[in-house]
Amino acid sequence: MKERRMPKRLGPYEIGRRLGRGGMGEVYLATHTLLGRPVAIKRFAPERSRNSPDEMAERFVREGKALAELSHQHIVGIHDLVATEDAMYMVLDYVDGADVASLLDEGGAFPIEVAAIIALKVAEALQCAHYHHIIHRDIKGGNVMISRSGEVKLMDFGVALDERLDAMTETGLVVGTPMYVAPEVISGGPANERSDLYALGVLLYTMLSNKRPFEHSRNQAHMFQLILAGKPKPLNRVAKNVPRPLRAIVERLIHKKSDKRFSSSAEVRQALEIFLASQQVWANHEERLVAFMRERGHLTAQEAEAWLDEKSEPALTHAASPIPRRRRFRLRWALAIAATIAAATLFAYSGLGEGLGLSGERPPPPGPASDPPTPRTKR
Repeated sequence: MKERRMPKRLGPYEIGRRLGRGGMGEVYLATHTLLGRPVAIKRFAPERSRNSPDEMAERFVREGKALAELSHQHIVGIHDLVATEDAMYMVLDYVDGADVASLLDEGGAFPIEVAAIIALKVAEALQCAHYHHIIHRDIKGGNVMISRSGEVKLMDFGVALDERLDAMTETGLVVGTPMYVAPEVISGGPANERSDLYALGVLLYTMLSNKRPFEHSRNQAHMFQLILAGKPKPLNRVAKNVPRPLRAIVERLIHKKSDKRFSSSAEVRQALEIFLASQQVWANHEERLVAFMRERGHLTAQEAEAWLDEKSEPALTHAASPIPRRRRFRLRWALAIAATIAAATLFAYSGLGEGLGLSGERPPPPGPASDPPTPRTKR
């Protein structure tokens, strides 16, 4: 089938350069001509798929509906789904930055606190998705974007599974990127919340080490054999500076047996919050990621200064200047209290909470102000 060309204009949007292409289509940068707002437009390209056009079109619509339901600060937002006579288009938030895979290729393993912050934000995004019964099924570096303003966005719900709908995957067909697929899915089991958490563990492993857990796999079949055996290369052999508490989080996430992993994305989020509370980080999460993007060459010093407080500057050069002892003490106690409150909330909604007469319904997904409180300095 001959590949269609992207039009120069779609409704109020003026189409610009191509940002990328994938299995379901291409993504272009566009501008709303009246508002002057940049957006990303994803075009469904059936000619680029091995599956039937009708099936792929249904997947495209499902992705749009999933994104419309998932309103969260760490999930890319959708503005519109447009159908024309010969194509379908999805209008999305434009994230001005780089994906995790590209950042690893450019500069190697991430600083410990940066990797933990990114994993925390992805866990928050998954908490929202799982609350709405949506399994992402393709958590990987290429689907996690870091913006120049320090935002983390989970992208591409093209193969997501809505547990309330019939599965579209053929029996015996493994969906997802091979390195990130959980053992139970390779064995033919259904994807679920814990298989998404397995993929998050692999992502965190790669961010900390710039290595694959199964680095020496010869091909996809061999990789699947290694994953089923459940013997990844120990993280402390490929990233010796990673603290034991964070290694324990990674090891639990990528455990071969799903019942040995974290029970939910909320539990992962709490574990990462507690870990980050113990670290000496000058800036808040967004500021630290802005500094990281400058370190990787995606921001100039002047651009970074627009986002960072004056006393956050040591983070720009990766200096080892510690937080003053009294301020660090208050910071740790504040975050410990926040983590305790989160744990109490989880308890109230657990099975144990039912025994005390509390509701057993799922708690609502986290709101926009979900980061633990951190002290701020005056500009």
